[in-house]
Amino acid sequence: MEAGAEFAGAWPLSGLPRLGESLRESGGEVGFRLAFARDLEGRGTLRGEIAARLVLTCQRCLGALTWDVKAPLELALISGLDEARLLPEELDPLLVSEASIRVLDLIEDELLLALPQIAMHEPGECVPPGPEVIAEGGEPVATGAPNPFAILGALARGGKG
Repeated sequence: MEAGAEFAGAWPLSGLPRLGESLRESGGEVGFRLAFARDLEGRGTLRGEIAARLVLTCQRCLGALTWDVKAPLELALISGLDEARLLPEELDPLLVSEASIRVLDLIEDELLLALPQIAMHEPGECVPPGPEVIAEGGEPVATGAPNPFAILGALARGGKG
C-alpha cells in the first residue's frame, strides 16, 4: 500500500473462517477504516478502526451473547524483530515479509484478539442450564429433568433403579 492510502468498507463475518469457529451466528459484518502513512522516522504505519457486533455462546447458560467490538489499530510495518524493539509504545508491530498486506487477515486477527477468553453474560443476566433453577428466594426449583445420578443413589441404598 502507498503512504496516504485510505479506505473504508465492510466485510461479511461469514467470510472470515477462523473467526467463524468462535461465533454462534455468522451473520452481520465487520466495518473497517484504515489509513496507511509514514511517521517522522519514515516508518510505514497503519492506523484505523474495526467495529463489529459478534454473537457468541455464553459459557454459563449456553445462550446467545452479543459482543460489541470497536478496536483501534495503531500498527508499525516492520520487516524484522529488531525493528519491533525500537518502536514507540503506542505502536504495535506488524511483521510484513512482502510488499502486500492481507487486510482481511489483519481484520480477522484483530477480531480474534478482541474475543473474551470465556464468553459469559454479566452475573444475573442468564441462568445456567441444569436439572434445577434457583428461584428468587434462593431455593432450588425442580424442572422435571431426570437426575443422572438417581440410579447410583438407589444402588447405594440397596434398591434398584
